[in-house]
Amino acid sequence: MATLGYSFYPLHPGEVLKDEMEARHISQREFARQVDMSYTVLNELLNGKRPLTPATALMFEAALDVPADALMAIQTKYNMQTARQDSKLLSWLAQIPRVAAML
Repeated sequence: MATLGYSFYPLHPGEVLKDEMEARHISQREFARQVDMSYTVLNELLNGKRPLTPATALMFEAALDVPADALMAIQTKYNMQTARQDSKLLSWLAQIPRVAAML
């Protein structure tokens, strides 16, 4: 049940934005210029090498009318799914004893 709602691999919000820009025939260079963003930063975000921040989510919402909240939800889900695949983190978590509230 821990995988409920998760795809086989984590979906980065950059993939969604990249598809949206391609569907609208917007080049990364032109988009970066129009929103006053570094092309390198935009490219890294669209290729999943940089996380989406609330500020950049709001920028995409303003420019593309893609809801910032939805983009941030995708980023949060990506972060959680990536963390669940981190063997070092999982090993550390396995050492933590369960604590239950007693009435």
